[in-house]
Amino acid sequence: MKTYLSLGLWSFAFLFSAGLHSADARSYSISGPSRLSSLDTARPGDVITLKDGEWKDAGITINKGGSAGKPVVIKAESPGGVILGGSSSLKINAPYVTVDGLFFSKGAITEGSVIHFNSNHGIVRNTAIVDYNPASFETKYYWVFFEGSDNLVDHCYFKGKNHLDPLIGNALEASIRNGVTRSYFKDIPFADANGREIFRIWGSGKFEERDDEGAFFLIECNLFDHADGEGTELISLKSNRNQVLRNTVIATRGGINIRRGNYNIVKENVVLGQGLAGAHGLRMSGEHNTVQGNFVSGCDYGIRVSCGEYTIEPLTPKFTPNIKEKAKDGPTATYPQVKFLTLTDNVTIGISEADLEMGSSYKKHWPASQQILLPEECLIKNNRFVRPQGGDSVIGTIPDTSAPLDRFQFKANRYLGNRIVGGKNAFIPSSEGFEIQAYPAGWPAIRESITLKVLTPADVGPEWVRIKGL
Repeated sequence: MKTYLSLGLWSFAFLFSAGLHSADARSYSISGPSRLSSLDTARPGDVITLKDGEWKDAGITINKGGSAGKPVVIKAESPGGVILGGSSSLKINAPYVTVDGLFFSKGAITEGSVIHFNSNHGIVRNTAIVDYNPASFETKYYWVFFEGSDNLVDHCYFKGKNHLDPLIGNALEASIRNGVTRSYFKDIPFADANGREIFRIWGSGKFEERDDEGAFFLIECNLFDHADGEGTELISLKSNRNQVLRNTVIATRGGINIRRGNYNIVKENVVLGQGLAGAHGLRMSGEHNTVQGNFVSGCDYGIRVSCGEYTIEPLTPKFTPNIKEKAKDGPTATYPQVKFLTLTDNVTIGISEADLEMGSSYKKHWPASQQILLPEECLIKNNRFVRPQGGDSVIGTIPDTSAPLDRFQFKANRYLGNRIVGGKNAFIPSSEGFEIQAYPAGWPAIRESITLKVLTPADVGPEWVRIKGL
């Protein structure tokens, strides 16, 4: 059995920072796009400087890489000084390559991705993509796409994406242990069109694989500031064994969603909806996921534990299976059943709908969709739900027991040591696991302390972006 590594910023720093220079490394400059062919002569340890200026239609394709401890480093002469426009793009096709300090501004491509990792052990850091949009909203491309393994985007800046396809994507196969850390996602306008997530992470688990494989993607210490995109899924995990850690979300439509997959960890994130319509908290499907120590305030919902779709056989003649995404052994559930979820130590404050909903979307689109599998054997422990406005804090679904649903029986979930302050528990199966407290008069929710780190623009992205005031 493979070991699920707990990745963090320190591990990426260790893997990628060693040996950026070596005694026999060459240093040379490239003056403009017409000289990019010299990249094909790169060898391990080389440091290649791109001269400052406006580079139009620059196809930066890196086919020669480095080795462990001797990466090829390609950097701007001054951070942000290489301004890439027109149809410029970056493709890393070789291992152990570090790219530093580029600025993609007001250009556009027609397909693919602006930055494409087709490599292992690559890094793009201190780089920005701003308003890199096509003329038509319908034109699809990613701004960053990962193929390969152990690649990292760090301290980067993304602003203004206004067309179809996610901003960040991970390939379905052979793309593991990639990550995005300490980056800033700002002012991504809302458009009601599916497929504009900020992150869409494919990998093993997309078709409900319950094995030891996964994407092992890391999303850590990033700031999302008015980064709406499609307005439903800010982060969409569609694979196994990913980690979403210590991010901050401010006034952003959509939410953090384990859309499909197992053994994912969503931990110590801060979501500040600020009352924005469409700002969501946390939603989850799949098995053996952990959602722990998150803080959610000012959103329309706090935490939704979804119902799963039954796909083994039709329950009525009107069942319409999902054939767009199909596993080898049959239809893939639009939402897999939640089992063995660990939901602990989360705090929600000032949520307009329910703080916690167990079994959301039950019988949604019935009978075409058979979303009738309630969460089972989950642990709901030590969560705190604060409702200054009162009302139903915890809600849930009591299953329909009429035919053909009378065949289903669901195992109980465990509710321990939870607290509701100012609201009430409207879900009978959880009645023993919640302490109810009155909300103290005159005590605003703002006094409820946030013990987690709330990231600011000074904590993320390239320093040169802050200096330029982008």
